[in-house]
Amino acid sequence: MTAKTFSSPIFVRDADQAILQIASVADALGFLARWPEQRRGPIYNTAMRACHAAREDRLSVDGARNAFAGFARSVGIRETDAVSIEPWIVTPKRGRMPL
Repeated sequence: MTAKTFSSPIFVRDADQAILQIASVADALGFLARWPEQRRGPIYNTAMRACHAAREDRLSVDGARNAFAGFARSVGIRETDAVSIEPWIVTPKRGRMPL
């Protein structure tokens, strides 16, 4: 299976309010698999089917990206503001900030 990377990532908030980057069909499928069953509906099912179809080369990766983005928007977890993830910014878990 290839990576099936999205043309641009989609940022969503998870149940813990952490911002996650969904950058591929595999990321989207993993996120959807963890979505609570009681909150699944027709838009969730459409996104899941689209991601499976893209993984199997029956739909474009952009089609799967659009379906996942629609799902995220419909359930209110999509982050539309520009998100900057800076891996070099790390805060200590305890104690003072190093100088």
